[in-house]
Amino acid sequence: MSASSGTTVDRSGGAAQEAARGTDEALRFGFGRNWSDFIAQHFSDARVEASRAHLLKALRRPSLEGLSFLDIGCGSGLHSLAALRAGARQVVGFDYDADSVATSTKVRDMTVGANAPWTVEQGSVLDAARMQRLAAGDASGKSSAGGYDIVYSWGVLHHTGDMWTAMDNAIIPRKPDGVVYIALYSSDQYVEPPADHWVRIKRAYNQRGALGKRAMEWKHALGLFSIGLRERKGPWTVMREASVRGMDFWTDIRDWLGGWPIEFASYVEVERWAARHGLTIVHAIVGEGCTEYILADPARNPQWAAEERRRLAARRPLPGPFTRGEGHSWVSYIPELLGKGDETLVPRGSTLMLYDGDRPFGLPHFMHAHIARYGAGRFAHWRDHVLFSTPDGSDPNADPSRFTFVADY
Repeated sequence: MSASSGTTVDRSGGAAQEAARGTDEALRFGFGRNWSDFIAQHFSDARVEASRAHLLKALRRPSLEGLSFLDIGCGSGLHSLAALRAGARQVVGFDYDADSVATSTKVRDMTVGANAPWTVEQGSVLDAARMQRLAAGDASGKSSAGGYDIVYSWGVLHHTGDMWTAMDNAIIPRKPDGVVYIALYSSDQYVEPPADHWVRIKRAYNQRGALGKRAMEWKHALGLFSIGLRERKGPWTVMREASVRGMDFWTDIRDWLGGWPIEFASYVEVERWAARHGLTIVHAIVGEGCTEYILADPARNPQWAAEERRRLAARRPLPGPFTRGEGHSWVSYIPELLGKGDETLVPRGSTLMLYDGDRPFGLPHFMHAHIARYGAGRFAHWRDHVLFSTPDGSDPNADPSRFTFVADY
């Protein structure tokens, strides 16, 4: 494992970060075996299509035609296949886990054939020299000379045992005008219970036998079903929503409970890390556990430069005066957005984004209690109003001109 590139990183995050740093091989979760079981039992064209659709929606593209795609921590190979079916001219996937490499290779061979422009390799993102070789390309054509148009790593970098080094290394093969698409466990979301609770759970899961693991899986599932019932969703709805990216409910549970090593990152930490590398969070999808980040340099990427201009033209003042809610929360009423909030669309379906000056808040779709209790820019679009907290904890009525919104972010 190589050292980091030398970038100084804010590694705050409390006990969870300290407990998670480093890799205890005796506890490392067998992601590859989990993915092998998933492919054997659940692989289908419908799941590949779900993954393809989610990939394109997140990247705001009609296709990946003509683009090169690097899949870091390729796992089952499903997302590499989705990229290929989205039109990518070349896909390279690699994984630390030999079982993942074997599963990804199997998926390639049984769907598009070994001669497809899709290479599967074993390797570690913590190997900076290897990432440099990927950036340079090679004579065989297996790597993309000059780097990759899209560097993709969904739910992987936080499992390496050194997340910030992994992030530094992951962007090495990106073309200057390329895009980075990563998903990381969110310390903004994991507050009740906090991140260190899940560190303990994951250690316990990996220390148990088969029956103990199954008991923990059912306990976690019942907790998810209980949350779903409070949101008027039955168990089948909860299980179906786990398949948004082509995944499987039980595979995800095993992946979540077993995923070790583990670290968490906040939106602000990722934003600051990106800025040090000349990147901007141009799009983010806040989920229940992982936040998906699309990062690029709009000065070099025409697509996201145009998207930023569109948003700037669409921004409007957030209607005030703002009504004080509980704790850190405030309320702004936007009657014309009635029917476009989270509760009337697909889960977390609102496309509204708040801005403080020129900076997006970045943290939509939060529980109202968490907005009130933890603040820090969390907000939610609900019915005809936005319940929000200011990023710095200030009274928004003191300078209401700071705050604007885009209805379709």
